[in-house]
Amino acid sequence: MAAEDQTPSTKPRPDKAKKRKKPKRDKWGQLIAATAAEEPSVEPEQEHPAGEVEAAVQVEKAEEEVAAAAAEVYEPGKVVASGLPYTTTEADIRKLFEFYGPLQSVQLSRFPDSSNFRGLAFICFESEEAAIKSLELDGFKIGSRYMRVERCRVTATSNKKRKAEFQTDPKKSEGCLSAYVGNLSWNVTEKDLRDFFRSSKIASVRFAIDKRTGGSRGFCHVDFQDDESLEKAVGMNQSELQGRPVKVAYSVQ
Repeated sequence: MAAEDQTPSTKPRPDKAKKRKKPKRDKWGQLIAATAAEEPSVEPEQEHPAGEVEAAVQVEKAEEEVAAAAAEVYEPGKVVASGLPYTTTEADIRKLFEFYGPLQSVQLSRFPDSSNFRGLAFICFESEEAAIKSLELDGFKIGSRYMRVERCRVTATSNKKRKAEFQTDPKKSEGCLSAYVGNLSWNVTEKDLRDFFRSSKIASVRFAIDKRTGGSRGFCHVDFQDDESLEKAVGMNQSELQGRPVKVAYSVQ
């Protein structure tokens, strides 16, 4: 019994010193005492990183929101009017928005099957200031409907494509007699283009049509009768048509 009495009095003491005098749950179970000693040192290690992780997630989320806001850009001088009555005409829209400044163009979105107006219009002003002022029409009542007016957004992806489109010109391929004509106003017609390229002989004009809206996508391809006509047309790159610098480049075949 004497040996048994000495065992608990000699072994736990070094453990107590090592574990900074952590209390034992019983006088014989050294493993229990070690576990009890470890618990206080483990718990703060789990809580501290958890707080850091939560803070990091919040910071990351905030950074993503800032990046998304930075990525959102707007078409300069352009607004979108929605919720219009289907009976609204282009003349009605022009009269309403011209109050805020001169317009470059008005494009009506139409149903692809019937070509009827679908209550959505894109209005392009000659100045950004006039476009912003026109936002006062948001909530304006037309007939029995309240119109919504907001700035026309451009996604980061489409903006990147547009920049690439204007920075890189394709080389002329052998036998090419066609030109890509871009950055067109929504209201440009074939007659407008023939007048624009009046010094060239045009064989045909092929507009790019939006299948969803049935309207122009803002660019087309013009086929010329001879190489001289094509060269004259390409030489007009960045010339102005209806207030916009038109992109003219060799068509990619």
